[in-house]
Amino acid sequence: MAFDTMFSTLAANPLLVGGIGTVAFGSAMYVLRALPERVLDLVERTIWTKVYVESMSNEYRDVDAFIEGRRLSFFSRSLEMKDGTLKTGFGGGWGTYDGTLFKYTKTKTTQQIAPFETITVSFLSRERGIVERFMRDARPEDHKNSIYVTLYGAGGSAGGLRRRKRGLDTVFVDRAVKERLVERLRWFVGAEAWHSSRGIPWKLGIVLHGPPGTGKTSLIHALASDFGFDIKYIKSLHGLGAAFLSGTRNDLFVIEDIDTIAGGLNRENQPERVHGDAADATGTRGSALHEILNAMDGMQTPDGLKFIVTTNYIARLDPAIVRPGRIDDVVEVGPLSVESAREMFKAFYGRDGIGAYTPRTGAELQQMFSTMSAEAAEAVLAGKA
Repeated sequence: MAFDTMFSTLAANPLLVGGIGTVAFGSAMYVLRALPERVLDLVERTIWTKVYVESMSNEYRDVDAFIEGRRLSFFSRSLEMKDGTLKTGFGGGWGTYDGTLFKYTKTKTTQQIAPFETITVSFLSRERGIVERFMRDARPEDHKNSIYVTLYGAGGSAGGLRRRKRGLDTVFVDRAVKERLVERLRWFVGAEAWHSSRGIPWKLGIVLHGPPGTGKTSLIHALASDFGFDIKYIKSLHGLGAAFLSGTRNDLFVIEDIDTIAGGLNRENQPERVHGDAADATGTRGSALHEILNAMDGMQTPDGLKFIVTTNYIARLDPAIVRPGRIDDVVEVGPLSVESAREMFKAFYGRDGIGAYTPRTGAELQQMFSTMSAEAAEAVLAGKA
């Protein structure tokens, strides 16, 4: 304001009106007027450390709630009702964390299909570690024993939920299958340099196939828990590429029963296009196949991508989906061997058991062991009842 007044007063001087004097003076005033803004911008970038948290991230709700308990209410009176409780409202404010002053802004844009929110937290510190501690402490204690499952539909993120972590020892599939998957994932996580040095895309695609009830879903849940991954669950193949791009290295994408999401994903099953029909079969099925092929192994496939696909009927998938390079491992998860069935029996009944046995799925055995005595279950498995 002072610069504007000075400029107006001096510019009215007839000695400075017109010609070179006005140009030179105007240039000087422009520089002087811009100087405070540049100084403030320099100070902003020098003494503040910022972190941006978007509503699509798994940490958004945790950070939103964490700020509410640490904001200085005198400077920030904006609130909103969310999930039945008062939360920090949109706008800005101040707070303290670990003895450090921070300021925050919370904004929303409605330009997308779903409202998109962003929280920006700026700490009055040059220490990067304070951001890491803040994000770690923002996660509630009960969340540390859970994974976050985000649902993705054709329109993008459709919300999510938390699932308690599950140990691999509680999932009854054959030991060789578990060991194979654990070894593959463990190697992949640390193999970025290996892929880069060989010019190979750093991604991992796995197909789990087998009859219903063999434990494919439970196995994925336990693997994510064991490695500390969050799950991004794909409900529609349309928009798969965009979903993959939203992932982080801590995310495991899951496409369950892929053959049922958009019909049979096999070009041999595609009906011929009907001339003049704007909504031909390729618009519903072909586009889904095209989307998944390019998302899994194309120009838009991001580094560090990990995804697991499940199907009960692998023969229904187009060979291009499961070819080497697009899928790195195809693993059959079948009925339990007698050794695995005995491990499951002992977990339920607390003693050894099962003599005669015909392979059954884990789901069948779970139902049996949950409703029968040990003796009755052994009799059924031996064909005596």
